[in-house]
Amino acid sequence: MVRIGRIGIVLVIAAALAAGQFSPAAGAGYKTVIQFGVNRAADNLDPVTQDANPNIWAFMQIYQQLVRVNVAGDGFIPDLAEHWTVSSDGKTWTFSLRQDAKFSNGDPVTADDVVWSLQRAHDLDGPWQWALDPVQSIVAMNDHTVAMVLKQPWAPFLADVSLFSNSILSAKAFRGATSQDISNKPVGSGPFMMTAWKKGDEIDMQANPSYYGKGLPRTHELHIRYIPDDNDRMIALQAGDLDGIDYPPFAQVSVLQRDPRLDVQLNPSTAVAHVLLNVTAAPLNNVKFRQALAYATDRSGIVKAVCYDNCVPATSFLPLTTPYFDKGLKAYTYDVAKAKQLIAESGVATPVTLTVIEQSGANDANTAATLLKNMWAQIGVTLNLVPLDRATAIARMRALDYQVTVGGWTNDVPDPSELAAYEFDFVTAKSYHTGYHSAAMDKLVADGMTVLDPAKRRQIYYQMQELAIQESPLIWLYYAPYTVAINKNMHGFVQMATGPWLFQNVTVAQ
Repeated sequence: MVRIGRIGIVLVIAAALAAGQFSPAAGAGYKTVIQFGVNRAADNLDPVTQDANPNIWAFMQIYQQLVRVNVAGDGFIPDLAEHWTVSSDGKTWTFSLRQDAKFSNGDPVTADDVVWSLQRAHDLDGPWQWALDPVQSIVAMNDHTVAMVLKQPWAPFLADVSLFSNSILSAKAFRGATSQDISNKPVGSGPFMMTAWKKGDEIDMQANPSYYGKGLPRTHELHIRYIPDDNDRMIALQAGDLDGIDYPPFAQVSVLQRDPRLDVQLNPSTAVAHVLLNVTAAPLNNVKFRQALAYATDRSGIVKAVCYDNCVPATSFLPLTTPYFDKGLKAYTYDVAKAKQLIAESGVATPVTLTVIEQSGANDANTAATLLKNMWAQIGVTLNLVPLDRATAIARMRALDYQVTVGGWTNDVPDPSELAAYEFDFVTAKSYHTGYHSAAMDKLVADGMTVLDPAKRRQIYYQMQELAIQESPLIWLYYAPYTVAINKNMHGFVQMATGPWLFQNVTVAQ
């Protein structure tokens, strides 16, 4: 367990309470601790080196960015930067920092912290390094002004700056620190600060006494508890041991909705479920074979069986809410005859066996894999389902040591460039760990970032969606809402369309 100066923190909190900084909401009649149960545990709280939602959604309670995505996930609002300007040539962005922001250790947030944090994110080899690739220089103009000069105008630059990997860390606390040090002892300027971390079990946070949001957070402590079993998580909620849980399974949504004590939410999201295919080896390196699998996939059947009709069959790699989503895209239909025709044209001899690696606890994905096993059997493709623990499954996926796996994505910014880069740029993440590489797609991905005219960008992303359908390095299954269940005594909880939870306004009545 990682513990961070608990006695010192308690003294600081006590002083803040005495000064009346925190809201009295956590007084009589209200709980002082929010207990929130999650299905996946955080394992890395360094914003730059990690790439999983459990990490992001936890450290976003602690860290801030210059600008952030709004709750609806369709625009940007100030965060540490009160305002910003861009030069007439589109290459120099100047950010003016708010002067009352402080880290949880009491140090003010300055331009030096911004420069150090963003330079680290720019230089460090990690899954999100591409987000600052267009940056030529980052300069502190004074204590509260930062200028970023780009190599060329960059259409999604504000979206890239808002990305979680570009969180602002304390340069004083972390200059010279390892990624592990940063992960284990985060120091941010957000509403909460971490006080204890029992890895694989629980992250405990307390209100940041230096947070500029007066009276926030309204509840002093937040405990994020890892309970991987869906039933155990739901039982703990119904028993009152938890105030809220993430991802109650779709199969149990109607059951929970009948409990008068609970509020079950199906929140708007940017989530898309998909099948990853390792296209670097036969038979999945054969595009007609991949197309056959796509035609043999009954998306409506999967939506009914996995989501109980709470999801929408996917037509594109882009989530429905993403700018430049092509509503008229000619996507795959469920057509077994067409799939068999493509199998014959591919030259792949059937029957053929593919191995699917499954993550333990990923119930919806594993249910989808079982359904695919039955669907693809109709065209002579046998699926061998191999359950693995999450860490092993992810390691094998990243090493391209797999054939098929079912997973999902959530957009973190209201721009298609993030997902396009992660999913189709080989350098970024081996094209979402599929090994897919296409010169034509590379050009579209690059053009989508450098072309500024919105109408032209739209056509670029339309072409990209068409090419993705043709090449099918992934098979897109469905668009899903975020499922959350909370006690009705819990008020003020918000989940952003991009996924992170907002707890700073939460109160829980006794």
